[in-house]
Amino acid sequence: MTDEYPRDPAQPPSEPPAQPRMDEEAEEHHPETVLAGAGEFTSGEGLVAFAGLVLVATWLVFTILATEYLVYWTGLIMAVAAAVTPRVNRMTVEQIAPVSVVMKVLGYGIAVTGVFALLEDIRFEVYDEIWAVIAALLVYAASVMAFIGARQIKT
Repeated sequence: MTDEYPRDPAQPPSEPPAQPRMDEEAEEHHPETVLAGAGEFTSGEGLVAFAGLVLVATWLVFTILATEYLVYWTGLIMAVAAAVTPRVNRMTVEQIAPVSVVMKVLGYGIAVTGVFALLEDIRFEVYDEIWAVIAALLVYAASVMAFIGARQIKT
């Protein structure tokens, strides 16, 4: 109980420094809690963003790697925008238009592109190999998800 420096007996003993609470430490180490607008993400926007990710993954796997199926470039651009828009600062996006309107337009755009893909696939009979069928089904599923997500978004 010997200190390096003698303590004045008239002074009360100093209290140890307060330990930070566990939830404060958790907030400091998780960057997703810092993102502006992360709590305002709706399920419809999430569905459109997920549809965009499915389209991008389909393009990467079946167009770039396997060269079995061609994803429309217009649908791909809208898919990338739909996947990136929720992660961007909401105030930056809202300088153009409200995020809900942007996501709704992107969702309907992906859905229309999926309808054109279906019509062209039927016209040119791309269903000759199993990989092309799987890729086409993924594109159609993403288009339906984008349509359903766009319908759920309240503007």
